Amino acid sequence: MSLLKLQDLGKIYVSDGNVTVGIRGVNLSFERGEFVAVTGKSGSGKSTLLNVISGMDSYEEGEMYIEGQTTSHYLQPEWEQYREKYISFIFQDYNIIESFTVLQNVELALMHIEDKKERRNRAIELISRVGLNSHINHKGSKLSGGQKQRTVIARALAKDSPIILADEPTGNLDSATSKEIIELLKEVSKDKLLIVVTHNFDEVCEHATRHIRVFDGAIESDHTIKQEQAKQSQSPASYEPLSKRQEIKKQVKNGLTLGKTIFTAKPKLSVFLCFLMIVGILGIFGVTTLCGEGLDLFEPHYMFNHIDGRVVIAKPNSQVVTENEVKELSQEYGANGYLRYDVLLDRGANNQITIPSGDIQRDYEYASANFVYGKNYGDNIVGRYPTKGDEVFLYLPIHYQPSVGKDSILVDRVVVNSMSLKLVGVKYYYDNNISPECLFTEDGFRTATAIYYLLHYAETKIDVRVTAKDGSSSHVFGLYQIIPSYDMPSDKIYMSSQMYDNLKKEMEYNQKEYDTVIDFSAMYYNYNFNYGYGSSTSMTFSKTFDEDYLTDKKPQYNQYGMYDSYNCLYISDELLCEIAEEVLNNSYKQASLFFKNDKEAKEVAEKLQDLGYLAVPSNTTYEPSAEETILNVMASIMMGIAWILSVVFLAFFINLCSSRALSAFKGDMAIMRSMGIQVKVIRTAMYVRMLISLIPAIILLAITAIVVFVTPQLNEYFVYLYAWQYALIVIGMLILTVRITHKQIDKLFSSSVKKSLKGGRTE
Repeated sequence: MSLLKLQDLGKIYVSDGNVTVGIRGVNLSFERGEFVAVTGKSGSGKSTLLNVISGMDSYEEGEMYIEGQTTSHYLQPEWEQYREKYISFIFQDYNIIESFTVLQNVELALMHIEDKKERRNRAIELISRVGLNSHINHKGSKLSGGQKQRTVIARALAKDSPIILADEPTGNLDSATSKEIIELLKEVSKDKLLIVVTHNFDEVCEHATRHIRVFDGAIESDHTIKQEQAKQSQSPASYEPLSKRQEIKKQVKNGLTLGKTIFTAKPKLSVFLCFLMIVGILGIFGVTTLCGEGLDLFEPHYMFNHIDGRVVIAKPNSQVVTENEVKELSQEYGANGYLRYDVLLDRGANNQITIPSGDIQRDYEYASANFVYGKNYGDNIVGRYPTKGDEVFLYLPIHYQPSVGKDSILVDRVVVNSMSLKLVGVKYYYDNNISPECLFTEDGFRTATAIYYLLHYAETKIDVRVTAKDGSSSHVFGLYQIIPSYDMPSDKIYMSSQMYDNLKKEMEYNQKEYDTVIDFSAMYYNYNFNYGYGSSTSMTFSKTFDEDYLTDKKPQYNQYGMYDSYNCLYISDELLCEIAEEVLNNSYKQASLFFKNDKEAKEVAEKLQDLGYLAVPSNTTYEPSAEETILNVMASIMMGIAWILSVVFLAFFINLCSSRALSAFKGDMAIMRSMGIQVKVIRTAMYVRMLISLIPAIILLAITAIVVFVTPQLNEYFVYLYAWQYALIVIGMLILTVRITHKQIDKLFSSSVKKSLKGGRTE
């Protein structure tokens, strides 16, 4: 049985409506050990014959048998396997991969050897055999013509294919080098079928065993010059059939190896690809952080400030939950604690802190903070925790650091709502999605609650009334604003000197005895839970003072860090809390219990509901109003459109630039295909190359994210992203890279191997 047999073989080319015959009616049979010289005039069909035999070009007529098996039914994968198993091709134009070294070119044909060390040793042995030891690490672009041809011969030997096809192997060489190459071919092909296409039969006549002449696409003559003993056909052991799983594993492994080699072969081009990936991934990162607020649409809307384990309770029909009730419920259900007046817990963004700024562009910085007490922030704090009612500790994003201080507190006092308080400590964090927190002592939190409720919620006003003890006369001074002051004695009240003088005159009027009565009039909102409406209610809390309880001593600070105002009345925090207690007892109808976690909180809330309480865990959500939903959706859509447009632009930019980079490998891919390297392996290698290019971008993304969010000057302007968001960015970039690579590779593989090769001709 012949190794290779051609029966009535014909090849037809159709181009622009013209039909050209490449070869026709070819009947030939070849055996191992033959050195076949194929000659003929230019355009006679010699190269076409070789291209058909190699499987790089199809045939339309007849049949080609390989070891008795027909090939007319072969598709691309079968032709790849055929070339991989049977064919080694040596071209006139060398078709060496010039970006690869001699060693890499030869190792390319040894990918069937899994062991890297064995592969390397075999490649070195073959390079030594063709006399290129001294050029083993030289790139193909640095070799002479003879050295390139020797490299290609070593590569052909590395495949250990039973058929070696040489198309004008000496066409570009001088006579001396040509003679060396022919002798080398003869030496290395003793046990193989060697078919050499040449214009000059004299170059090979000394070694050829058979001479075939081609004319006008047909076999003109076929002469046996000398008989060589044909060896029995057998497939190389390295090409034993593999299972599907083994085949996939082999493809992936070879693809990884080839991809890494391709990446390192052209460092400048690889650096350019890395730059493209960096631009892409940092672009997506920047757009995502700037449009990150659009994700708020998908955030749950909590009815209350969510604190793990918190249960919010109230009673129907606008009934007040008393201190004793809350305490008893806390004990009965094993709560970790309770807060009777929890109004500040749910203010969140409405609790404003004013911080003097070190930035020359602005005098103050503002933070909207949650108010807390009894909390510990661990180590790495600047300063200390508060110990007095007029001291606070702030938990702030890192971008406040320049104003507040890095190693020590630069700010003496901050204004929290209407209170001027001493800042004694701070801790910074990097996640600027988290709300800042203002930490009080328990007394400080109580005072902050009183101030908020009286000054912002209950609309408290003050009447200063001077009344004769016998009831014969009374004089009322105008309405005043309460200013809490921590440096005021609890038994003193301050009013301006002018008002104080007027008050004394009234006390001296007609030498009658007068009482000075301070009436605190509070108006608050009374909500009916059953019927869903509310009404305003007012109350008056009076306190009587004599002259000894009045002072014109100015308190050190008011809420603006300034001194007295004619319209203000300064009182101590103790008196303020006493007044607030009276108002809150009659108007505030909500309280909080605290448990270990939300699961326990939910269980207790259900039990309290059975008892008739209005009780929900603080993670209870609500549906926002239609107007709010529409505005949020529109804002998110606009941000989403901006994000998509930016990503599309980046994808277009990367596609445009990387397509030129991939096109540079078109010839190299064709060479690999001519060697029988499967398209799947080459595709995998190109994906690996692009994904390796993405690694520096991912590393730089991590570095950039760290730099952005730990740098105070930058932290303020970029929305902090979490691990899952970075994962989405990386996955998105991976998908984008794979998609672009897939599209471009399809274009590169759209043409046949013969047309893609630099040396591909249709003679």
